[in-house]
Amino acid sequence: MTESGLIAFTGGALGIAVAFLALHWVRLLGPQSVPRMSDIGIGLPALAFTFAACVLSAVLFGLVPALRVSRVDVQAALQETGRSASGVSAIWGRGIHLRRSLVITEIALCAMLLVGAGLLIRSFARVRDVNPGFTPQNVLTLELTMTGERYKDKNAVLAAYHDLWQRLEGLPGVTAAGAVTSLPLSQMFAWGPVTVEGRVPPPGEKFINADTRMVSGHYFQAMGIPLREGRLFTDDDTAGKLRVALVDDYMAQQFWPNQDAVGKRFHIGGISETDSPWITVVGVVGRVKQYTLDSESRIAFYLPQTQFVTRAMNVALRSSTDPATLAGAVKQRIRDMDPNLPLYNMSTMQQRFDTSLARRRFSMLVLSAFAAISLALAMIGIYGLIAYLVGQGTREVGIRLALGATRADILSLIVRGGMRLAFWGVGIGIGGALLISRLMRSLLFGVGPADVVTFVAVPVVLASVAFVASYLPARRASRIDPSTSLRCE
Repeated sequence: MTESGLIAFTGGALGIAVAFLALHWVRLLGPQSVPRMSDIGIGLPALAFTFAACVLSAVLFGLVPALRVSRVDVQAALQETGRSASGVSAIWGRGIHLRRSLVITEIALCAMLLVGAGLLIRSFARVRDVNPGFTPQNVLTLELTMTGERYKDKNAVLAAYHDLWQRLEGLPGVTAAGAVTSLPLSQMFAWGPVTVEGRVPPPGEKFINADTRMVSGHYFQAMGIPLREGRLFTDDDTAGKLRVALVDDYMAQQFWPNQDAVGKRFHIGGISETDSPWITVVGVVGRVKQYTLDSESRIAFYLPQTQFVTRAMNVALRSSTDPATLAGAVKQRIRDMDPNLPLYNMSTMQQRFDTSLARRRFSMLVLSAFAAISLALAMIGIYGLIAYLVGQGTREVGIRLALGATRADILSLIVRGGMRLAFWGVGIGIGGALLISRLMRSLLFGVGPADVVTFVAVPVVLASVAFVASYLPARRASRIDPSTSLRCE
């Protein structure tokens, strides 16, 4: 029990030391979107739990061999002259069922963790492959508000933004500049009810919600949002002209399936709001992922800022070079126009894209780290058990070789034993993973909880690891000199 306690508490101390080092890595890895990430620490409760785990491990795993040793018949043991420890059938004989069970349990838990990590990795890859509806590369974004006495008049606001687009598009490398009230993947959105001309709502429908976004300048060109039909907004779409809008192709499909949406009309508000002016669709643009890459957006339409004036906008400009290098020049152009304008949250669209995946990436990496550690422990467990049994079964190996067994036979015997443990562990683990993976359904995207690729890859990986862990001690056993092993007995 003393030896068991010493091993347990030494391992616990090393684990705490590694945990302190890993904590810094977790904080760096964790995204800002994970709440209270900076508060994560190793406090007294964590240390108390570790201490309790060490005590429990020392008692639980030290008591069984201690009781077994305490019941040894001394006279019989001396008469056996060590043969009970290294006799025939020492490798796969009785008395090692508990060790086998522990290794099988370890492999089963490893299989479940590997399946969970594999599902998250596959989901993350699927999310990254999702078409966001825009091109995030080479786009710089920032938030800007025309505020102050100078911009109380709507015409002054429009004139300032028109001037801003000319200034920004005059920068070397900038190909397009514009703005929108709600950038994709920025947690900004606004919606409201709309009524489509000539559409008869089905029974029970009270209203239809649609995302509303005001745009200015060459926003669609800057974001790389494609035009499907019709035209984009122009400077002629002013307040005194026909009210116009662009709809995304999802809204066009929902309201005007198999029809040309250009020329159709709708108004903002419910059916009862008859005084709301009609808005004519002049173009259809591509649908974008507004909220997250792994969720569907509402139907959406865009209104020109020249007809629906707003002071706060999210500026986006496309560059033929690295957009981060333009940050200083963009700030200077805005300061030249008005040094009092507040601008904030300047970042590239690629950074916003990566941030939207931060939580999913963090979950994937943390679970993958646990799975990798579990895989290493499983390999150590198999290797340790096989190496121990080979050491105890030196006489058995010598007898088999003396009776005509080849080294290949010995190698095959021991590897088969290790692979048998892996087979049982993987079978139990995969069965448990099928049950537990269903609880992860909300974390998955594009893959099912019973994803075939994952459930095939994990057994292959574990089988490979088990083979290597069994082969190393088996190769050493196959090189035993039978005459030397029997002479030692």
